Amino acid sequence: MRFLHNGVTGHRGNPEEVPENTLPGFENAIALGVDFLETDVRESADHVLFLCHDATTGRTCGTDLVIAETEAAELRKLNAACGFAQGVSMPIPTLDELLALVASHSRIRLSLQPKCPAVGAICEAVKKVNLTNRIAFNDGNFDWIAEAKERIPEAVIFYDTYGIEQLEHGIGRAKAAGFHGIVAHKGSLTRERVDAVIAEGLEPGVWVVNDEAEMRRFFEMGVFRVYTDRPALALALKKEWKCAESPE
Repeated sequence: MRFLHNGVTGHRGNPEEVPENTLPGFENAIALGVDFLETDVRESADHVLFLCHDATTGRTCGTDLVIAETEAAELRKLNAACGFAQGVSMPIPTLDELLALVASHSRIRLSLQPKCPAVGAICEAVKKVNLTNRIAFNDGNFDWIAEAKERIPEAVIFYDTYGIEQLEHGIGRAKAAGFHGIVAHKGSLTRERVDAVIAEGLEPGVWVVNDEAEMRRFFEMGVFRVYTDRPALALALKKEWKCAESPE
């Protein structure tokens, strides 16, 4: 069975509807039909890989702990849905839990953003469950994603760029490293820069876009991939633009 390939990445799941970086949020994004999930990986004090964007847990869990300095058992006591909805409780998931979820859905792929230097441990977790052909990495730290590519050659690599200089300099670097695409910050993209990415055989993407008018503008520019907190909207617009399916 072919993987989905519609260019909509569920940024931390579907945060518009379900708390970010939680298993229910990822399940929701899968049900919507995104082709990639995207998540952030951090390592606890006792070397368990957890999914959380921030270095600390205060914003998402209420209780403010430094993940790298806290053991897994303490992190698991926290509520990752704190502040999202009253009476809802969801633990911070581990990478192993998300990998198991992805393994149960044959058409979805997963993009991992290392938020710590534990690239080797992340890659070993992927290899352990035989998901190397369904994994991607994305980040602005070129060395970390290059290491991931070296450890898992079949991994899809997206180079996340922030400013204009990083984008323009990064196109050649990404091509030389065998990466799949460039995902640029929305403030740095123009049609000319999108064309430059495409000219080098790279997939053009943008992060993070949640506004309908902005999505339309980027699709009109030729951007294929969008990282979004509103995957349902992005998927609907993709269908409208008749580009929901594209051959790989």
